[in-house]
Amino acid sequence: MIIQTINCDFLIEESGRTNGCISVYSDSLDEIQRLFGSLEIERFDRTDWKYKVCTCKQDLANALILMVKEINYSDFTQSRFQQV
Repeated sequence: MIIQTINCDFLIEESGRTNGCISVYSDSLDEIQRLFGSLEIERFDRTDWKYKVCTCKQDLANALILMVKEINYSDFTQSRFQQV
């Protein structure tokens, strides 16, 4: 799953390492540190995903809740969601 924010993109996928572990990749060290700062952040050798953390589903859920709380709903207009 890819999540795009104003500051960066995140790729979230199941980790092959440990059962229940989720891998979260990002192109922004600042944002991955902000959301998962207590976890070990690995440098990853891909051009589009430079940083990676392995986390549990609960920590991922907490980060997603934080992202939703940061949405500026005043930026939404009705016309953006109407189909042409």
